[in-house]
Amino acid sequence: MLLNKGFIGKLTGYLQRIFDEHFMFIMILFIINSLTTAWSLFDEDKIDVAIGYIFSVWLGSLIITCLIDLLPKRFLQKIVKTVLVIPIGLIFIGEFFTMYCYKALIGTGIINSALETNMREATEFFSMYIGFSGVVSVIVLIALIVGLYKYNPLKKITLKQKTKSGIVCTLMVLSVFYTIRMFTVYTDFIWDDEVLPVQRVYASTSVAVRNMQAYRELSSQVNSKVELTENKSEIKNIVFILGESTNRNHMHLYGYYLPNTPNLDALNEKGEISVFRDVVSPHSTTIAVLSKLFTFCNRESDQEWYHYNNLIDVMNAAGYKTYWLSNQETSGVWGNVAQIYAAHSDVSAFTRIRDSREDYGIVDGELFPLIDDAIANRSEDKNFYVVHLMGGHGLYYNRFPYSFSKFSKDDINLPITDGKKEIVAQYDNALYYNDYIVSSIIDKFRDSETLVIYVPDHGEAVYDEGEDMSGHIEENPTHHMIEIPVIMWASEKFRAKYPEKWEQIKKAADRPYMTDDMIHTVMDLADIKTAEFDPTRSIVNDKFNAQRPRIFDGMDYDTEIKNKR
Repeated sequence: MLLNKGFIGKLTGYLQRIFDEHFMFIMILFIINSLTTAWSLFDEDKIDVAIGYIFSVWLGSLIITCLIDLLPKRFLQKIVKTVLVIPIGLIFIGEFFTMYCYKALIGTGIINSALETNMREATEFFSMYIGFSGVVSVIVLIALIVGLYKYNPLKKITLKQKTKSGIVCTLMVLSVFYTIRMFTVYTDFIWDDEVLPVQRVYASTSVAVRNMQAYRELSSQVNSKVELTENKSEIKNIVFILGESTNRNHMHLYGYYLPNTPNLDALNEKGEISVFRDVVSPHSTTIAVLSKLFTFCNRESDQEWYHYNNLIDVMNAAGYKTYWLSNQETSGVWGNVAQIYAAHSDVSAFTRIRDSREDYGIVDGELFPLIDDAIANRSEDKNFYVVHLMGGHGLYYNRFPYSFSKFSKDDINLPITDGKKEIVAQYDNALYYNDYIVSSIIDKFRDSETLVIYVPDHGEAVYDEGEDMSGHIEENPTHHMIEIPVIMWASEKFRAKYPEKWEQIKKAADRPYMTDDMIHTVMDLADIKTAEFDPTRSIVNDKFNAQRPRIFDGMDYDTEIKNKR
């Protein structure tokens, strides 16, 4: 017992000396490694994780300081401290800025944008978001940190020995307790290779460099040479709403038992929309679908998708001003195809700078300012908009604001556990919010000559019919993963000017279709043709081939997947 007391006394005395001699270094190292991550965790209401993280980083900062203290010479200690603080401090300042401006930690999307930014763009960026006052603030912050570190005003504060010992012991007990708790309860978080800012920068830079190389290689192969054989296009506005992970069987508009599509239901009752009831996607992953949805590449094609013309370039060639407005990633392996389409558009805008692996729960309503700006600056002649939603993408609870939490597990009529019912309810709430988003976009074009086409990339399985899975996979798919809603809305001005087109659209609503042929339908409606255009692949054309087999991963949808349970 005496030995233990003696050991504890020596340890406390040692730690007091460390605090006395290195306190400001410990504090600075702690702040620059913990503040932004803790801010992000508190922002996400992960209070318990944030507190554990704070004490864990505090303990880590103390241990590093103790190791530095072992160096025999003071000047060596100062060199090591400087080498640690300066680069991590610069990263901290950058990440503090991204948190303040974007509520986002440094990630691959931000690093990707930084690496691709030239001097002019960087100057404009700093002028817009930081300005002179921001530069002054950064200088003051750096000066404050240096001043605190050099002069340490806490040295002038005198405390009784007992008080010092109490503070040191309390900090140590809390730090050890929470660190052990983090390693046992929040194992995945604490072992993540991007817990600290410096780790995030390293990991994100590595991924960003690979992404840029892949994107440039892919982009260089895209066929952008479009030769129109006919261009009679006159429609003022065509809006293509590209949805995400939307299973039509979970929409009241398609017969689902929960009333989660009130706005689309109302439009349907008024006869303002045509609801296509037998459409499937060619794949169940976004990148695979986008390689076909916007190109002439389909399941029968014998070349890669980028060898074919794409819809953006076709619309550009036809005289349309093209827009790509997105709530999805700005970079990353899962977003490379969409990024190419965005780069080929006259105007491209994203709600956030982020990578495929990053998801900050940005709801689709944040697209509204981008859409409003595009409308305000639209061409007086012809405009083609693609609005890329997050829709029903997992995590479902990130897809809608709290005010759209209409359904709970008690509303779900499936033979599954309460935990899974809660997930289904979250998905149904996401589609409830999606109904609001789609109808709101429609309302923005109500007074103009506009055709709106809503097509999700693919569907989603959400423990349907007792299935033991949620999500979407390419291998061994269920019908829920590929059965999607397709909706077309025409403004009053459009219907008055093109009554025959509206009749074509309504007449086609029950035809069987796969969206790898969607480019033919859009071009048919827009009166644009190239040598690759095929009227038998346009669902609104009288020559449409309704007998075309809909093959998904080698399986016939109508005979092998549709009724599979």
